[in-house]
Amino acid sequence: MKKKNNAPVPTEAQQAGSRRVFQSGAYASALAVVVLVAVILLNLVIGAIPTKYTEFDISSGQMFTLSDTTIKLLDSLDKDVTAYYLGQSGKEDSNITRILDRYAGESSHFSWEQRDPAVYPTFAQQYDAADATADSVILVCGDKSTVVDYSDMYSADYSDYYTTGSYSYQFAAENALTTGISQVIQENNYQLYQVTGHGETALGSDFTDALSNSGVSVTELNFVTAGSVPEDASVVLINNPQTDFSTTDVDALRSFLEGGGSVIVSTDLTYETPNLDALLAEYGLSRQPGLLVETDQNYYAYRYPQTYLLPEISNNEITSGITNGMYVFTPVAQALLTDSSKEDLTYTTLLSTSSDSYAMQDYATAETAQKGDNDPAGPLNVAVAAENSTTNGKVVWIGCGNVFLTDMNNAVSGGNAQLLGSIVNWMNGEENAVVIDAKSMNAETLTVPAIAIMALGLGLVIVLPLVILIIGVAVFIVRRRR
Repeated sequence: MKKKNNAPVPTEAQQAGSRRVFQSGAYASALAVVVLVAVILLNLVIGAIPTKYTEFDISSGQMFTLSDTTIKLLDSLDKDVTAYYLGQSGKEDSNITRILDRYAGESSHFSWEQRDPAVYPTFAQQYDAADATADSVILVCGDKSTVVDYSDMYSADYSDYYTTGSYSYQFAAENALTTGISQVIQENNYQLYQVTGHGETALGSDFTDALSNSGVSVTELNFVTAGSVPEDASVVLINNPQTDFSTTDVDALRSFLEGGGSVIVSTDLTYETPNLDALLAEYGLSRQPGLLVETDQNYYAYRYPQTYLLPEISNNEITSGITNGMYVFTPVAQALLTDSSKEDLTYTTLLSTSSDSYAMQDYATAETAQKGDNDPAGPLNVAVAAENSTTNGKVVWIGCGNVFLTDMNNAVSGGNAQLLGSIVNWMNGEENAVVIDAKSMNAETLTVPAIAIMALGLGLVIVLPLVILIIGVAVFIVRRRR
């Protein structure tokens, strides 16, 4: 015999309630799924937004805010550039990865990937970068590549060293990366020939590297064996000759200039080169006899003699490749003169002394640095460019034989190399657009005036608590009266 089921039969109201509970549960579950999907999609959308819209640069020196120069370069990219960051997983340099994110956010043609040297030990070798240090970046565009070394992305700022004896560290990654990008996308290659055979000083690697960044190769040229300037030459460099040029050498240079060529000359006041000087005189340039002496302490190196010049850098198209605030070091120099009677020549001053300088005539026998009655007073030109409007020949003469020495360049953190690169870019018709100021890594100290401290103290310790107390008492009284 079957046992009867005594369970009460749900009423219609109970069944309706159960249906509502089920429907509410189903609705809540569906809503939770929809919200979850929406959150995931929102994260994906936010992840696809460029970093510049999702991360704000609140560093004191705006370390991760890209300059207009970099943004312009990235906007104009029509080739894919990939940056490979050689950083160890878990120990990445956050400064470098952040700025790479900024670059990627500005252009769809720029991307970056991390390659841990421990995981990919032979990766850098395929780009001839086996010697690259940790946290360096390899930039690749097609079959061209270059290494932005870690040491190039951090630098010391000595701009105040010669006046205060102090220096600071800077984050120079933007300049290094933008220069590297410009190099790998460079379509034109140029040839600079440095003349030999007259005791000239060969360029150091710091100068040749600066030229290489602009697509300029450096090769030696001896007129005894070559006979003339090669046809592929864009610029000829004569760096501090100790003996004069022969008339044959001068004729070769003259032909090169008349064909629209460009020549850079640096000379020492202790070496006489009359044949070479005669050629430069055809471009309206000549030497001012005497040793340049600077009496304004802002124009010569700190703790050095007054002949160790830090001349003023003129602001023009030719010098636009020199970082703002950087110096050019020209110790033991002489002034240069221009001939205004030559109508087909245009002159541009590149470097000059202050109005408190002078050219000491009897420097060889002088016992003091006092200005003589016959010493020409400043301002005086240390470097001048001359351009012939008829032939398009260009000449830059720097009255300092030490200007392209590595020691002088190191003393001003690469300013002399930037000068050479800037001049060569102008001569080649290339824009000087890849030198960007480094960002200071020193956090500025926030100083609160004493009167502000007193006002804040009174406000927070006395006034604010008293106002809160009065409001509280008023509220209490109002509520009691109700």
